[in-house]
Amino acid sequence: MDGERAAGSDTGRVSPYRLLRGLQEKFGSDSIFTADSGNGTFLAVEMLRLEKPGKLLAPVDYSCMGYAVPAAIGAKLARPECPVIALAGDGAFLMTGLELLTAAQLGVAAAVFVLNDGELAQIAQFQEVALNRKTASILPGYDLEPLARALRVEFLTLDRDADIAAVLDRAAALTAAGRPVLVDTAIDYSEKTFFTRGVVKTTLLRLPWRDRLRFVARALARKVIGG
Repeated sequence: MDGERAAGSDTGRVSPYRLLRGLQEKFGSDSIFTADSGNGTFLAVEMLRLEKPGKLLAPVDYSCMGYAVPAAIGAKLARPECPVIALAGDGAFLMTGLELLTAAQLGVAAAVFVLNDGELAQIAQFQEVALNRKTASILPGYDLEPLARALRVEFLTLDRDADIAAVLDRAAALTAAGRPVLVDTAIDYSEKTFFTRGVVKTTLLRLPWRDRLRFVARALARKVIGG
């Protein structure tokens, strides 16, 4: 599976596998990752290869959005010798991203990667599979650069796989100098996570046969007629 994902396909955006592999190679095995509820957590669980406990902090119980940024600040304060990387969803960042002002004030040098795809991706994927439409899960675009400037943190953009190495080099240099950094990352969520595929399959198999067939028939009808 790692080989398949490494090969991937060039969508003009950032492959989650290549991003996470690059982060681990650049920041090292002592890095602490924090993740938000949704694809950020599920991709981290699938793709990170962690050698020690306590290296992934994620809201796996109540699935609270907005966890990654404050968790990263707390982790860096507790373990200042460790690189800390936040995998923040673009929707989740809207909830707690202003906490980066605290990071700037205290000199908490965490690297926050906003996984920007313009959706509440996990919910949107479920809706698309079951309903062939997305309801209240599309985000309006917003500009992170002036926000980073207002919060007094460094800002970088990561738009495609070819830029991963250079952007990670710059992010590592900034955090090593004691400066928090915000990276607007054009993430590619076209490949569904194992979690999404597993939930759809498990939920379907739990239904009685009559309801299962009705669900599949409705899903196929929506795909065909586009409604």
